[in-house]
Amino acid sequence: MVGYDANDSMTPRQKLIVGCLSGVTTKFIVQPMDVIKIRSQLLRKPRKRFATYRIARRIFWEEGITAFWHGHCLGQLHSILGVSSQFYVYEMTTKLTSTFVPRKFQHIEHFICGLLAGCVCTTLIIPLEVIRVRQILVKDQYKNLFHGARTVYRYGGILAFYEGLSASLLQMGPQVGLQFATFSFVQPILLALIAKPCAPEECKNNKHKVATLALASSVAGSISGFVAKTLTYPFDLAKRRLQINTHRTNLKYNTPTQAQSLIRCTRLLDCLTKAYKKDGILGLFRGWAVTVYKAQLTSVAAFTSYELFCFAAREINALPE
Repeated sequence: MVGYDANDSMTPRQKLIVGCLSGVTTKFIVQPMDVIKIRSQLLRKPRKRFATYRIARRIFWEEGITAFWHGHCLGQLHSILGVSSQFYVYEMTTKLTSTFVPRKFQHIEHFICGLLAGCVCTTLIIPLEVIRVRQILVKDQYKNLFHGARTVYRYGGILAFYEGLSASLLQMGPQVGLQFATFSFVQPILLALIAKPCAPEECKNNKHKVATLALASSVAGSISGFVAKTLTYPFDLAKRRLQINTHRTNLKYNTPTQAQSLIRCTRLLDCLTKAYKKDGILGLFRGWAVTVYKAQLTSVAAFTSYELFCFAAREINALPE
């Protein structure tokens, strides 16, 4: 179970390692959806039917299959830092608050602990995220971590690495809080409905069978991803447009047609206002469909892999020395 458990056999160090493994697994699975999502949020062209399919098809024909993994190495570092810090901070804060927060307020506790985890995660990863977003748009211009960092710095100085920080904190804090709160609410209900806890001699340090745990975690992860991303989506849209503010097109690099005309802005409120004035309330949810698919996939992969890696670690801990 995600969150602090006084009877858990895992150490904080093991949970940190498990978080890193979960981050690697999650990023490999969701990277193609991430590329499509970012393109859909930044294009100037009007919304069309089957926009996700059209964007994916153009990426494939113009840039090849490897384009869906542009920024993947950087994305792996981003994911390892992001996922591991989220779970680690959440585990540690729930351990701290468990000593004084009454059980009837545990859902509020989970939200606040998740919010803190989201803010810590955002502050750690936003410089990498700025480079990665631009690398996804124009691979040649931001070739790798060090080249990309030099390019970002040359265009906007040190502050360019923190473009979109305000929107990121307003989006990621509540989003992660909602994810953990929803997951912690839904998963126990599903576990209670679909199976009984397994016998101690069968599962040793684990309370449920691995198949049951995987199913409940996947469904709860999907629901938590949908709820959290939908409620915080406008800030995610603004964050992406803020993160390319200082990006400048350079003719000596091969710039895909989808990255030649981008929407950018300099202030959070300005981003939200312009999106609303142009397309109404739907303008605040441009690219929502593919983003929610990606958020659900990310949440399923992150929570399920984390739970399964924790299951394996507890089984290892139960082995005789």
